[in-house]
Amino acid sequence: MHSKSLYIHIPFCLSKCDYCDFFSIPKCGCVPDSYITAIKNEISWYGSEYGINSFRTVYIGGGTPSLMSAGQMKDLLSFLNKKMNGCLECTIEMNPETVTDEKLAVAQNYGVTRLSLGIQSLNENALKAVNRHCSVKDIENALYLIKKNWKNSLSLDVIAGLPGQSSEEFMSSLAKVLDYAPEHVSLYTLTIEDETPLAKRIDDGLLWNADLADEQWLSGKEKLLSCGFEQYEVSNFCKNGKESIHNMSYWQQKDYIGIGSGATGTVYAFGENESGFRWTNTSDVEKYIHFWASENSLICACKIPRTVEKLSLSTEEEEFFMMGFRTVAGVSSVEYERRFANLSPFYGDILLRLAPIRDKIEPHKRQNGDIFYSLSPYNLLFLNSILLRLL
Repeated sequence: MHSKSLYIHIPFCLSKCDYCDFFSIPKCGCVPDSYITAIKNEISWYGSEYGINSFRTVYIGGGTPSLMSAGQMKDLLSFLNKKMNGCLECTIEMNPETVTDEKLAVAQNYGVTRLSLGIQSLNENALKAVNRHCSVKDIENALYLIKKNWKNSLSLDVIAGLPGQSSEEFMSSLAKVLDYAPEHVSLYTLTIEDETPLAKRIDDGLLWNADLADEQWLSGKEKLLSCGFEQYEVSNFCKNGKESIHNMSYWQQKDYIGIGSGATGTVYAFGENESGFRWTNTSDVEKYIHFWASENSLICACKIPRTVEKLSLSTEEEEFFMMGFRTVAGVSSVEYERRFANLSPFYGDILLRLAPIRDKIEPHKRQNGDIFYSLSPYNLLFLNSILLRLL
């Protein structure tokens, strides 16, 4: 396997926002030391078992990774530094209320090249409407500390369509966010996920308008483009080539190792003798910690507390289009042929495969003869419905 991407999940949170359906454990003010030990042991096992000699990208997400103490961050990052030879990018997520000078210094001095901060909004009513734990003052204090201390890349998350926020207030909030000069912005439209507290509150009468949310997102997109950002994925914008290399690994179907309770990892095969597979670690944190309590190279893969799914050729091919069409660049004809042509004439002919959506795609020829097929900026807005026609 050699060099792979690494995702580390820190599932602990001070509180859970009403819209969130990611795996996290709320009302937890700290990360157990035993969890950090378990993470390191799991990383060592995958490195030994699959011959991973380095990580091309590292992403520490959550949850709230910045709930780690500065000492825990130093411990984990020092451990990772030994396995990051040639690492292209190391990202850590932080929440505003847990940003400190000391944590920023540790991140900067121990190999983190990219900070991702969940802002969501600089409007107090919007934050309260979704039970964000932090206030506008918390966010502004965190951004001040980052502006003062942080010298590497900065990515900020913003959500359009939050309840309690007019379109004018959304645009004012976004303008204030951009004053802090991030190189990357993830601009999302609020999605109402089933079984979340926000979904239940909307069912009970909380005012929310999906069309207004879409309008805010479109206005936000135009603002970002006018400020020199380029859209490179459905919800992601950057300046000066500052795309998230780690997230591009997902969209380009590169292997990634998922570490931590609730984390998912994927290894693709693309027609090799063995099937590709995807695993999801147990969300029982105590069970996860107990299993990985000690480093043991004799661990049997079948005993690891995780679920494993074999990836069929058709699943890998569907995901090739699902992930690739999320990006502005689109899908590569050369890459499609490399991965699928030897298995079936049908799989090898990308134009035949794309016939159901030929009216929605645009070809772009590269210098090496590769042709990329992508959705126009307009059609990208209807990604899901277009993929339904294809898949």
